[in-house]
Amino acid sequence: MLFNHAPEKFWNLISSKYAASPIADRSAYETKITRLKTYLTPDMSVLDIGCATGTQCGDIASNVKQVTGIDISSKLLAIAEKRMAERNLTNVELLRTSIFDKTFQPGSLDVVMAFFVLHFFEDIDAVFKRVHELLKPGGIFISETACLGNKNKLMGGLLRSAGRLGLLPKINLLTTQQLEQSLARAGFSIVEKTRFSERSDAEFTLVAQKALSE
Repeated sequence: MLFNHAPEKFWNLISSKYAASPIADRSAYETKITRLKTYLTPDMSVLDIGCATGTQCGDIASNVKQVTGIDISSKLLAIAEKRMAERNLTNVELLRTSIFDKTFQPGSLDVVMAFFVLHFFEDIDAVFKRVHELLKPGGIFISETACLGNKNKLMGGLLRSAGRLGLLPKINLLTTQQLEQSLARAGFSIVEKTRFSERSDAEFTLVAQKALSE
């Protein structure tokens, strides 16, 4: 089975294994969620790109009005739906779609999140432009990305080759600098850049803001 043109098949295939995998650094994750909640208020609408099993959606739901989680994997979303029901969370909506879904209206969101998903997009500028369009003035974009371009070049090359061959979904070997430059081109200002884990391979969490008036 080739996954480069049908990445949803890859995520459906590994959905059970993915759901069973523990968070690598629980302490850092909890610190991050606590910090991100400082950007949230009870009247906010949030979109989570690539929500997978809905961990972040569920962990911030009580702090906002509405959370919409989107993903391309129907099986990951089914797991997310079950987990939201187990937590009695009624303000989380889960949809099998993408950021480019035209039903999402410009200027309709207060916060957009993207955790470890941006490296699967080929055109990161287009993604950031779309996020910027969907956010209200002053809206916040929170992202954490596997910046494989910052790491071992041999490993990065192998992952890219595997993506081209269809053994994995296509992977964009991004760097943190590329992300920051692309955010700036889209009209964002970075307001926070933090590593919540002390692990040597930890990624930065970037918090970027759309201008209050443009």
